[in-house]
Amino acid sequence: MTRSITILTCLFLIAHIPAHAQATNNTFLNIHNLKNDKGGVRATREFWKLAGENKEERWYQLPGGYLAEFEEGAIRSKLVFDRNGTWVYTMREYTEKELPGEIRRLVKSTYYDFSIGWIKEVSQLRSKAYVVHIDNAPEWKDLIVRDDEIEVMKSYEP
Repeated sequence: MTRSITILTCLFLIAHIPAHAQATNNTFLNIHNLKNDKGGVRATREFWKLAGENKEERWYQLPGGYLAEFEEGAIRSKLVFDRNGTWVYTMREYTEKELPGEIRRLVKSTYYDFSIGWIKEVSQLRSKAYVVHIDNAPEWKDLIVRDDEIEVMKSYEP
């Protein structure tokens, strides 16, 4: 139950925090000018440990912390840190081609008539969940896949 609440909280944040960061003009940060911002400096160090250096990432100031986003090939990654610079979660967005085989098999074996559109992978400490958008026009579903289980998060059936 706690894991479901944590994942759902992350999914809520996925929808709202990055949009807020990009909609506000004053949120873009230059990481080279963080000198006295201990949380920002720590977030930068944590980012380098988790994702590596030279990612050409963009940094945003959030009301409760920081967001770093970058692209690596066909995968778009967003890492969120709290105001102290502690990593909170990572979200990776990609297509079916980059989806791990076991997740793809689980989804396709259950929803074999549907096409997989986009995927949002959310990692937080020891848990990982996938939000998988599938469609079979005009019907579509957003699924949460974790621990070899599938839940329908949203759906449209005419």
